[in-house]
Amino acid sequence: MAARTDTDTRTDVRSAILAAAEACFERFGIAKTTMEDVARAASMSRATVYRYFSDRESLIAESVVRRARANMSRARARITRWPTVEERIVEGICQDIRKGHLDPMVNRLVSPESMALSTQLLGESGRAVELTHELWGPVLADEQAAGNIRADLDLRLLSEWISELEIMYISQYGTDDGALDRVREKLRAFVVPALLPR
Repeated sequence: MAARTDTDTRTDVRSAILAAAEACFERFGIAKTTMEDVARAASMSRATVYRYFSDRESLIAESVVRRARANMSRARARITRWPTVEERIVEGICQDIRKGHLDPMVNRLVSPESMALSTQLLGESGRAVELTHELWGPVLADEQAAGNIRADLDLRLLSEWISELEIMYISQYGTDDGALDRVREKLRAFVVPALLPR
């Protein structure tokens, strides 16, 4: 059996810290969780936690990124299964909104108590756009190559727009399916026509 490397150990420690942080976010809320709370939950010293994450914001951002990337390929596969470009766009965005609403971490991050923090972490840092582009970029590039969406579209800018729409609706969308149907109606009326070839 091969010996474990320093990289393996570092990955394990990072994962343990992130798991502890997510448990703290659930217990105390994102805005109220401290690095001391995370260290205690991970059974590590604060110095160890700070060795891996320079501050609470970097820990929160890494948690969001890790959770998003864990489901990226499955989410992309679900988008591409829809038969038309309109359905891929509308249902893909709705799928992201529903998933974001049901994900306790994302839901807490877009709650009113954490909105300033989420704006800083996801908006100002560009993380939300980066993650949205990782998910949507290949799908949109394929649609563009097939002539299904406008050739002049800046796909990075489009990913930014999708990211903003999703964050807005995740913060507003409740558990009522009727609310998501209303989102679908707006996407079909305003978003899809803006993307289709003229």
